[in-house]
Order: sequence, then structure tokens, then C-alpha cells
Amino acid sequence: MNNLSMALKNLRKNFSFYALYLLSVSFVITVFFAFTSFSMNTVMLEKISGNGRVEMMCNVISVFLMAFVVFYMSYSNRFFLRRRTKELGVYALLGYRKTTVLSLLTTENLLVCFGAFIVGILLGSFFHKGIVFGITKLLDLSINNSKIPFFNINAIAKTACFIFAIVIVLMLSNSRFLFKTSLMGLVRFEKSAEQKMKFHAVPAIVGFCCIILGYVLALDIFRGDKSVWFSIGYTPIAMLTLVLVVVGTILFISSFLPFVVQISKNNKRKFYTETKIITSPNFIYRMRSNSKTLIMLTLLSAATLTVSSVMALSLYYPIAAVARMAPSEIECRIENESEIDAIKQIVNEHSSKNDVSFLQTNIYKVTSTSEQVPLEYSAGSSKGDSDNEKILRNAGFECISYSNYIALLEAQGKKRALEQIGELHDSECILVKYQPASDNDETGNVYPLLIGNEEISVTVIATTLDNPISFANSIGTLIVSDDLYDVIAEEISPETEVLSINGQSIKDNEALFLDLSEYLNDSPYLQGNSHRIHEIFFLSSSTFLLLGFLVILFFIATGSILYFNNLSAISDSKADYEILRKMGYTDRTVKKIIKKQTISFFSIPFLFGLVDCVFATLVYRTALMQNILKESLILYIPTFIAILLTFIIYMIYYCMTVHTCCKTVLKK
Repeated sequence: MNNLSMALKNLRKNFSFYALYLLSVSFVITVFFAFTSFSMNTVMLEKISGNGRVEMMCNVISVFLMAFVVFYMSYSNRFFLRRRTKELGVYALLGYRKTTVLSLLTTENLLVCFGAFIVGILLGSFFHKGIVFGITKLLDLSINNSKIPFFNINAIAKTACFIFAIVIVLMLSNSRFLFKTSLMGLVRFEKSAEQKMKFHAVPAIVGFCCIILGYVLALDIFRGDKSVWFSIGYTPIAMLTLVLVVVGTILFISSFLPFVVQISKNNKRKFYTETKIITSPNFIYRMRSNSKTLIMLTLLSAATLTVSSVMALSLYYPIAAVARMAPSEIECRIENESEIDAIKQIVNEHSSKNDVSFLQTNIYKVTSTSEQVPLEYSAGSSKGDSDNEKILRNAGFECISYSNYIALLEAQGKKRALEQIGELHDSECILVKYQPASDNDETGNVYPLLIGNEEISVTVIATTLDNPISFANSIGTLIVSDDLYDVIAEEISPETEVLSINGQSIKDNEALFLDLSEYLNDSPYLQGNSHRIHEIFFLSSSTFLLLGFLVILFFIATGSILYFNNLSAISDSKADYEILRKMGYTDRTVKKIIKKQTISFFSIPFLFGLVDCVFATLVYRTALMQNILKESLILYIPTFIAILLTFIIYMIYYCMTVHTCCKTVLKK
């Protein structure tokens, strides 16, 4: 019988065992081919990348993607090689040379990879088309789909070459294993695939302390300027925290958890139950023999959860912040009165309805003699990177009237903010904050305002984050009573005149914004709510899409490795379960034992990864994201959704694993 016939026979007889392997490899190839097709889609890249940024990201992520696929395929190959060492030992006893056995294994890998390649090309082509369609609709791009082939020949060739290279790598790995392992080693390898790790009290305590110290360092970032993150530096503390958590995780899993279970065995009443007397020793044995795999899965789960959580937060937070960065649908500065009529005419050309409101706001710059003024008083008085910050802003309060403030909020649809606003007296004001107040809340502060030759003091009765004017046109906005505003208008000329345009019929009208931008000569003071959201999607979509390819692979790899590892452990203990059934354990009890053993190895990576994800997300949110929104659990809804999706995927793999394990043990 030749190698091809033997390989086909082995795959056919063990199809149920190889099914998930073939499926998972097919998914990996699908993601890889879809990514390769996207990175070679010149039509799409020309639309979403004007400076080569996306192409550069594709090249970088392609390296990580290929490395990850090689890692996953190598691990899967190692798993199946371990499952077949006894079979390979029988081949050697029958007189098969190791070169013949290696040829058989290589043929089987070729068949599996070829099947996965065919499935991956088909599914990957549909996946790629779906991505193109989604981006086209999301960014409202004009793309001729006829120029994008369903099967990208260059992507197929690259994928085929990559898979062939993987087969070569697997062949070299298998040859190294076969020629290094003796005949007895092949027979006994299944029971000693991983070096057993001993556990002691000292490394267990050290691991626990490292994790706690890492989490304490992460929480220290909430102390603001007093934190070591600011006094020492973000990068060194971030690296120290990462090292502490990784080292702590390694020691915690390899030493602390089995040490705790070992100690719990001293409680005879809780230990001697029909299930725990089986699950506890089995847990300790698996922790000692598979600790390396469990540590890898835990770190992989932490990376998967963190990346998906940070991606979701990074996309949602800027969109939520648009309500403050550009509160009106369209807003622009007015240099002369004739521009107002021209702007209204352009707007009317794009809207046939009468729901559009035009509100003109005259902003007056007023200085204060107070020695302690808020941050907003001088914010923007130094040059920055954005277009509107290249022009220096004069320090001072930018005053608008109370009635104008109310009118703007009504036009912007901020009904909740209107409910919290009370009347203003002449000696009172409301300060619009740039960032949420932390330690310094200006409520109750008195600021003397210089109005002409007169000094009038106003008391801040409230602060708000509901700014009616974009930060491009007004920072340090002070809302004063209508009477005081009239006094200011008599003494001072307006610093800025702003026209705010709102209405349901002009929402998401990118053509209108572009026409206004052309009329105003690309003024940096032209702002738009829908335009800013569209811009965020345009700049971020390709980045999150490319990172999404890696996250999907993380999910596939983590779930598949957990499946294979648990199935391997249950299969190795099949004889033990037969003994339990002969001792009187019912099938229901055996299923309960299998579920408990399986859930422990699913829950450890997920729970540890979840805790790491929470702390990493908090550090990322506090240190790297501009804080202009009030802290609220609503801001973390995308993170909760990402975690929930991860949990659902874990549960699907868990149910599949339990079903297969029970079927393996209880089959007659």
C-alpha cells in the first residue's frame, strides 16, 4: 500500500477526529486569503489610502499574520503527532523506515492543507467581497466592483506558496522529532509529551505577589500627576507592569493554583465526594503536565480580549466625543455679513425642507484680573499640530448670552442638558469645561471681568460639558446673563462671529459640507458633526479591519487549542473512565466529571485574560485617550460587547469540546 492510499485511509477512518482540525485550518486559511486579497486590492487601497499608510500596515500585519499561522499549524501538527506516536511506533515495529513514516505524515499534511486551501479560497473570496461591500457602504465610496475579481490570482498564488512553505516547515519539524525519538520513546511519548513541572510554596507566593503588584501599578495611573506613570514615565512603568503580570501569570498557573488545590485536599469532608475526589487529582496532574500550554492559552486569551476591547473603545470613544468637538451639524466663522446669505443659499440647494435653523452667535473676549483662572482661560494660546491651533489664541473668557446658549442646545437636540439648566442672574455665570472637573471644580469661584473701564465680578454657579460651540471656534466659553451680555456688547467688539446650522434634513450630507468647505477656502474653523464622524470612520476603518484579521485568528487558535488539549486529556484517561463506570458511576455522573474538568481549563484562560483585559483597558483609556467626556459606564459598552462576544465564542467551543469528550468516553 503506497503512502497516498494509507494517508487517505487514515483520514477517512479518523474523519470525526480530524474534522475540527480541518475546519479550523480552513478558517485560518480563509482569514489569511481574505487579508491577502484585500492587501492586493489596488482599487480599494487607492480609495482609502492616500499616503501609503494602509499599505504599510498591510505589510506589517502580514508578517504577524504569517507568523501566527505558522505557530498555529505547528502546534496543531504537534498535537496530532502526539496522538499518533503509538501508531507510529507500531509502524516502526512492522519494519517501516522512519523516512517512510515521515513521507506518510507529509502526505497527510498535504491532503489536509490542500482541502483547507480549497475551502479557504472559496470562503475567503466571499469574505473579501463582503469586506469590500461593507467598507464601500460605510464610507460611501464609489467603486466599480467589476474591476475587483472574485478570485485574485496573485492572492491565490501567494497563499499556495505560503501553505507549501508551511508543509515544508511541518515536514522538517516531524523529521526532527522522528529521528530524535527512539522506538520506545515513540510508544511512551503520549504519556510524557510535556515535562512535568513541580510546584512549591515560594514560587506560588511570588507569582501571586507579582500579579497583585502589577495590578496595583495599573491602578496607580488614576492618581494623575502624582502617579509613578507620570513621575517616572509611561513606557518604563508599562513595561514593568507587563513583565510583572506575565511572570506572575506563569508562576500563578504553574505553582499557585495546583498548590491551593493540593492544600484543599486536606479538607476531607469537601474532598471525599463522588466528583471532587476524581476532578481534584486530575486537575493537579494536568496543571503539572500541561502548564506550559495553559500559560500560553492564558496569555493568548489576555491578548485577544485586550486587543478586541481596545479596538472597540478606540472606535467608539472618538465618535462619542464628536458631540463635544463639533456639537452642531455645521458650524463656521463669519468674516463679513455677505457670507451668511451665500451660505444659506448653498444649504438651501442641498435641502428642500424647512427644518434647517441658522443661529448666529457673537462671541466676546473678556479678560479677568483674577490670579487663579481655570485651564480653559489660556487653553489654545500655544501652537499645536491641528490646523486651527496653528493660529495663536488670545487668553481670556469667550462670553455668549444665556438665551443664545439655550437656543443652540435646542437646535442641537440636547434636551437632557436643557432640563438641568436654571436661570442666571447678572452676577452669575456658567463655565464650559474642556475636560471633566477632577480635583479642581470651579463652581463657586469668583472671576472679576474687565468690561471697558469697569470691573464686574461673576460667580460660577455651575460647570458643564455641553458646549454649544466647537472647540475650534471657542475654548473657555463663559455663559452670562442676557443683561450682562448686552453690557459687554456695548463696550467690546465681537471677537468671533459663528454661524451654527442644524436640521435633520442636512444630516450626513457630505456633499453640502464639501461645497461649504470649497466656498470658505478649506477654513479650519468649518466644523461638522456628521462630517467628523464620517472622517473618523474613514481614517479608522482600515486600521480596525486589519487588526480584526489578527483577532479572528486569535479566537480560532485559542478555541481550537483548548478543544484539542481537552480532547487529548480525556482520551488519555479513557480507561480510567471505564473503571469508574464499572465501579457504579452513572453516565450522568461521568458527564458531570467531564464538564467540571473541561470548564476549569476553559475558565482559567478566560478569567485571567478578562482581568488582564480590564486593567489594560483602564490604563489605555486613562493614559492614551484624550479625556473630554465624563466618566460613565456607557463609554465602556463597546468593551462589554467585545467581552460578551468572546465569552460566547468560548462557550461554543466549550459545548463542542464537552460533546466530543462525552461521545469519546461513553461510546459503546
